[in-house]
Amino acid sequence: MSFFFNLCSSSSGNSTFVGDREGGLLFDAGVGIRNFSKWLLTQQLTPDSVRGIFLTHEHSDHVKGVSVIAVRHHIPVYGSEDTIRCLIDTGRLTGEEEIHVIRRETHLDGFTVTAAPTSHDSPGSVCYRVDTPDGHSVGICTDLGYVSPMILEMMAGADHLLIESNYDEDMLQNGPYPYMLKKRISSKMGHLSNSQCAEMIGRMIASGTRSFSLGHLSEHNNLPELAFDTSTGYLSLLGLTEGKDYRLNVLPKVNHGEAVML
Repeated sequence: MSFFFNLCSSSSGNSTFVGDREGGLLFDAGVGIRNFSKWLLTQQLTPDSVRGIFLTHEHSDHVKGVSVIAVRHHIPVYGSEDTIRCLIDTGRLTGEEEIHVIRRETHLDGFTVTAAPTSHDSPGSVCYRVDTPDGHSVGICTDLGYVSPMILEMMAGADHLLIESNYDEDMLQNGPYPYMLKKRISSKMGHLSNSQCAEMIGRMIASGTRSFSLGHLSEHNNLPELAFDTSTGYLSLLGLTEGKDYRLNVLPKVNHGEAVML
């Protein structure tokens, strides 16, 4: 049976496994090689369980472990043409890796991975929908900036959705970041706020998705309880109750073994 397992999720590192006990795919590798192996082991998985690493974009919190993991464990790396080029040009991919440029749809070991562009300020940034060999589906939606009609259409009806709930508007505006960084984060080339995340969840519930993980929370501009309460509060106004009409959890910075069964 397929499951969703987030190894880590924060401004400092992001990585997610989708598959079953026999194997699956990793989305982003913002994790060191030792923790990569250690955290997989909590699900009785080994590095050999990972059939491919799909990168959303080239920011360090999503790619810092990709080269050493890919080379050490002979795992192919997939990403958009712009993402791959940027990583090669900056030396973060060395050429020792097995590298593949994704298209709209990529097939690997019975998985179908569909990509859609995001407006995040990184060349070739994408989000993914992965359809598993046993008929389940997961959306990986972080670093969006805003939610495009294409993303909504692609994610419709997914069994589970990882969606960024990056910042609380008040914490960001009243926090220590310089003005230009605040402006970048809250722009269409930045991240989704808690309230924007809540609105997307409402639209996804209407399209048939019932299970959600809030991720990529800012360590300086958000709190897990604020992210959770903003989404559940908004959805309650739509007449939806957590635990009855949908399931919602907030991903920890480091996951110590909790997976979502699909």
